[in-house]
Amino acid sequence: MEKVHEAAKALLELAWWVQRKGPIRAGFEPLPATERVILGYLEGNERSSVTEVGAALDIKPSNVSAAVRELSARGLVERVADPDDKRKSLLSLTDEARRNKSSIDAAVTGSLEEVLEQLSPEHRESLFASLDALGDVVLRLRTADR
Repeated sequence: MEKVHEAAKALLELAWWVQRKGPIRAGFEPLPATERVILGYLEGNERSSVTEVGAALDIKPSNVSAAVRELSARGLVERVADPDDKRKSLLSLTDEARRNKSSIDAAVTGSLEEVLEQLSPEHRESLFASLDALGDVVLRLRTADR
């Protein structure tokens, strides 16, 4: 159990620094976690409703709505009326959000490359070898309580 705790702690700290350093290095203010994860979801799921986003990310619709208001005010998310149901809106990323994401991704990659170059080749390869397993863990966590 101790190794699981250590892994969780390391992953949380890594995620924190990646989501802080990337935007700062790219010249942007880091976003709150909820807003960041919603942007990530919309990247692969354009034209989703607030309810769909909330269900997929296990976030209350009221919290999704509040985050979307902030993202809209920043010009990162746009609402479009659902052609099938005018009462609801569909969410999409703006062009600005896509440009910002590209800049942030490049900054994150640059930051990680610099740090990973300082690791021994064995540690680097061990880290890369674990990526499939980490992806599997994420998938299982996403679907665990559904």
